[in-house]
Parts: sequence; structure tokens; C-alpha cells
Amino acid sequence: MEKWIFLSYFLDEKTPTYGNGKPFKYEVVNSIQQGDSCNSAQWTLSNHMGTHIDCPFHFSNIGKKLTEYTADFWIFNKIQFLDISPVSPGTIINPIQISFKNILPDIELLIIKTGFCHYRNKPIYWNKNPGFSPEFAHYLRSNFNRLRAIGFDSISVSSWTNRALGRKTHKAFLEHDQPILLIEDMDLSSIKNDTIFLQVIVSPLQVNNTDASPCTILGKKG
Repeated sequence: MEKWIFLSYFLDEKTPTYGNGKPFKYEVVNSIQQGDSCNSAQWTLSNHMGTHIDCPFHFSNIGKKLTEYTADFWIFNKIQFLDISPVSPGTIINPIQISFKNILPDIELLIIKTGFCHYRNKPIYWNKNPGFSPEFAHYLRSNFNRLRAIGFDSISVSSWTNRALGRKTHKAFLEHDQPILLIEDMDLSSIKNDTIFLQVIVSPLQVNNTDASPCTILGKKG
């Protein structure tokens, strides 16, 4: 039976941040309980907080910004899920470590489960997260020329334990005439290794002139 599920986290004050940066802040503006006519709130957050998408402008001043993408760009119909869990803390993931034999060449979105989502409520999630090598970007681009984005359950494509390499990896994915966008901090905790996705919709918060945005991700399971 087809079923839509969330592949993104809800934001709150406990949302982990890369490098243990400033947390999500929720401030009550109006409260019915306190005599106001309605409930409303003000949020303060980083655009790289929670489940979010990195665009090329993140690491290139001439790279595309969020609002330069059309609405249909965010609808993916050819998706494959790759379970490589469990990945050890601080691991730099290389393509030679993974079998791609069952990945079709015309995929648009690759979702990778490292298993690190199960550490999300612990400091290890941000201070020893697994990252990806620059070679990973080169391999994907060379073998899957319709790939528009990858998503994964680590807080960043850059491991906090090797930030210099992480910057190179960001550039390898994003600073290119055929960029592969990065969906970081996905919720893959309940996804099994035999899951088939029929469609995935990524819905970023639409903000002008930005390099990244928190997003809601919906997946239709087959």
C-alpha cells in the first residue's frame, strides 16, 4: 500500500546544530491563556538547522541560490534508498566502500542511511558525525548524470572531526556546472533497507537570496 511519510524532523529547542551552534529559539508573542485574542510565536534559527538543503551558493558566490530553482525541481520521481548502516563515528565515507550495483543510472535522488540518526539526541551526533569524501561527489556525478540531490541522516556532509576535508567535499558537490544538492539531517530512523520510494517532495522554506533552507520532506513509500 502506498503511504506518505515525513523524512524530515520537526524543529524545536532540542534540535542539534553543527558545531553546537546557537539553538532554535521559540518565543511566545501572543497567548490566549494569558488573555490575548490568539496564539502566535517568533522563531529564531539558522538556515542550516534541522533537516535542510544546501544550494551551490553555500560555497560559491556565483552558485545558484534557493529561489533560482523552479517548483518542479523539488519533486523527485526516481529515487533509490541505500542503507550503509552502521557507520562508525567520524568515518569519512568513500565510494569504494559501497556497492552501487543495484542503483539505477537514471536516479534523480539518492537517500543514504548511515544509521547515525539513532544518535541524534546525543552530542556525538554533531561532534563525531560521519562525513563524505570529495571523491564521493565525483563518483556520483560520473555515474549518475541525472542525479540532482543526495540526502542522508548525518548532520552535515562535513564531519566535525575533519572540517578542512568537509569544505572540499561541499565544494565537490556544489561548486560545479552540474551541482548535486545536499539534504542534511534527514530522519531515516524508521526506514528499512528494502524500502522503495515512489516519489519524494522536498519543500524548502522559501527565502530570497539564501544559500540553504530548512525543509519539509515527504516520501511516498511503495
